[in-house]
Amino acid sequence: MRRARRYLWTIVLLGIVFSLFVLSGCSTRRLEGERIIIGVRTSNCQSPFFIADKQGLYEKLGVKAEVQLILSNTEIIEAAQRGDLQMGSLPITTAIAAISRGTDIVIVAATGRGSDGILTRAADGYRTLEDLRGKKVATIRGSILDVLLRMALESEGLDPNRDLTLVYFNKLGDMISALKTGQVDATSNTEPFMTEAVRQGWGHILSYYTAQWPDHPCCIVFAQRDFARNHPRELEKILQAHLQAVDYACDHRQENSAVVVEYLGAFDKELVFASLAPEKMRLDASLTSDEVVRMAEYMQAYGLIDDVPPAERLVDLSYLTRAKEALK
Repeated sequence: MRRARRYLWTIVLLGIVFSLFVLSGCSTRRLEGERIIIGVRTSNCQSPFFIADKQGLYEKLGVKAEVQLILSNTEIIEAAQRGDLQMGSLPITTAIAAISRGTDIVIVAATGRGSDGILTRAADGYRTLEDLRGKKVATIRGSILDVLLRMALESEGLDPNRDLTLVYFNKLGDMISALKTGQVDATSNTEPFMTEAVRQGWGHILSYYTAQWPDHPCCIVFAQRDFARNHPRELEKILQAHLQAVDYACDHRQENSAVVVEYLGAFDKELVFASLAPEKMRLDASLTSDEVVRMAEYMQAYGLIDDVPPAERLVDLSYLTRAKEALK
């Protein structure tokens, strides 16, 4: 009986040791074998990720990373919550809202600035924001287009809730259709849709939001906190690739336009090239905590989040700083 008991304990101990070994092995394979998934939206601002993927910049830096195009901001956040992706890129307001609700992600870099503005019909002859008084303006509730629209209107002395009617849609294309058919008088929209409307002859870009907030951040790069904490070197290498891709995109606008068309399977090269003009938008990896907090403060003022999370919960730029140092 005693010998059988000792034998049983030996089996149990061996099982525990084996389990620890397997778990350790899984952790090693997670670091060395599995790909890091980066979920990005289908927009101009994501072109640095397309370039990094196409040019094999991740592999050159010794990182296995896969860029996945995801159709909606909500899907990207949900995938991050499930652990289906470790990094992603989407509008700054979406990231702030997710963090304020407890999603364990952190903003680690930027990817684009500008690109958003107000589009009207050329035939209506609107020339200033004051011309929108009493009109119907389309936007997407809680989006960066909503936040910047309200900010711009208030800066010109207009109350978004009293001086005009906000009409909410779910998709950019639906807002364009509503404007084109006269259901609304203006839309808060983005590139390349606005440039396309102008090229077609019926659209007029009333203003870009850079008029009220010069060089405002648009899309950002985020990471799961667990991934950032446990794999800082991999995160820094991905940001190195991001920095290199941003520089390439800015220096090679024609090639960048071609990559956008290739990856999105939409629009045409000339349209994308025109929409990427420096006066309309700017690709940029750099960011400041103050910019992120300022956007969060606008969101709280407009009732889109309850409280402004502390800066350290919203953003951690230490990984980007080290990535920049590594490239010097």
